Amino acid sequence: MLKQLQQSLSAPRLIMTINVANTDGTVTATTASGHTQRVIGSGSIGDHIYVQDGRVLGTAPDLVFVEIEV
Repeated sequence: MLKQLQQSLSAPRLIMTINVANTDGTVTATTASGHTQRVIGSGSIGDHIYVQDGRVLGTAPDLVFVEIEV
């Protein structure tokens, strides 16, 4: 149980956009930087989702992406 908690805390949570809804219970999604990944979960094309450790956690808000250098 401790190992699962440590993995959950260390894996980054990404916001991705669904490109393809596959028939095998997965979706293909892309990050704002262009990285594409196939993850376990469902959704519709164009949906924004939270992804962590290869799984869809839920829907994410459709917000404008802004990157600020410091």
